Amino acid sequence: MRTTALTFVIVTTAASFVSAAPAREETTGRISYNEHRKPVKIALDRQPGWVELASPTPASHGREFILVGANAGALTQLRLTAASGHPEIHLVRVEYEDGSHRVFEVGRVLDGRHRPAYLDLRGAREVRQIIVTSDRRSLGSYLLEGNTTENVAAR
Repeated sequence: MRTTALTFVIVTTAASFVSAAPAREETTGRISYNEHRKPVKIALDRQPGWVELASPTPASHGREFILVGANAGALTQLRLTAASGHPEIHLVRVEYEDGSHRVFEVGRVLDGRHRPAYLDLRGAREVRQIIVTSDRRSLGSYLLEGNTTENVAAR
């Protein structure tokens, strides 16, 4: 009987210590490495029909998978623009909703002095996913946009 009572006291005492532990809260502030940098302004020509498919993405990621889906509509063209620095884009693979795909060899560095890279999809098609392969060593980021208009001027 004594053993049972002693065990009961030990278990209830231990349970009260465990449940009385304070909640873990982070009391330190977070410091941004970019806190004192000026924000980068992206100067893009916003033309009707162009939809942003991916916000500025660092080229150092190497391979980026961008899910597009049906909400973007049927696309006729893609545009890769340098958002900052000089990203080097190797390949762009476009996977369509019908299961087919197409690979574009871009093979160039994007920067503010040169025109963006345009990829003609040859007709309006629904895109499921876009895979952009870039050079991990290149500095900068790129912006991916899609054109939804049927009448696209040649560039």
